[in-house]
Amino acid sequence: MTSIVLEGPIAEVREREVRLLHDVADIVGQIGDDSVEDKKRLQQNAADLQEMFFLVVVVGEFNAGKSSFVNALIGDELLPMGITPTTDAIELIRWGNSRSKEPAWREAGIVREWIHPNTGGPGVVIVDTPGTGSVFRKHEHIAKNFLSRSDLVIFLLSAKRALAETERLYLELARDYGKKIVVVINQADLLDPRERKEVMGFVQQQLRELLDLRPEIFMVSAKQALKDKNISGGLFTQAANDPGGMNAFREYLRAMFQR
Repeated sequence: MTSIVLEGPIAEVREREVRLLHDVADIVGQIGDDSVEDKKRLQQNAADLQEMFFLVVVVGEFNAGKSSFVNALIGDELLPMGITPTTDAIELIRWGNSRSKEPAWREAGIVREWIHPNTGGPGVVIVDTPGTGSVFRKHEHIAKNFLSRSDLVIFLLSAKRALAETERLYLELARDYGKKIVVVINQADLLDPRERKEVMGFVQQQLRELLDLRPEIFMVSAKQALKDKNISGGLFTQAANDPGGMNAFREYLRAMFQR
């Protein structure tokens, strides 16, 4: 198994922009005492850019298995999972050398921040939003803020209940923001081969006819992927056995991160 981190042109752009912000902060700091706060703000912006350069936002209804999917991506059961909504908080996973045992709260108790070494590398942040129905009732402004800042939106659908009304609303929002969208149909283990083909065709047709979208679409089973002993390498690791169908999606992400 091999894994990669954020590298190549995208990493070079990040480092160049961080250096530029630090250079501007140094220049501003030489102006005088009145510029101290401006310098601090620029330095904080540089730190935020370093830590949150590539934002991956996962959106979907709670019963689509978003937390399980994120856990399968990072190769670790980090986020709480359950058949009912485990939290209405927004889960943010930031890269770090070691795994956090407990999350830290930010944004006035709305966002739970975790640290994990398998997000894909320094600067890569994964955000797991609450189910789309609950997002529209609570914390909507924070969720929309993450969506507007995202570099990639992973829209997770349930194979048994694809494209509910709130899901279409959020897809429209991501489309109108001009975001890169990829659709993942989860819980493929609940379908037989014929049903998988039918669901894939239905989703493609609905996205095209109702939203004028033609995104990449993947079908996976996060549940099966989490059972696979070979997922422990994390976000960009290719499992020798791939019962959950995650390898194709990891290949897609790998290509994005190396552009």
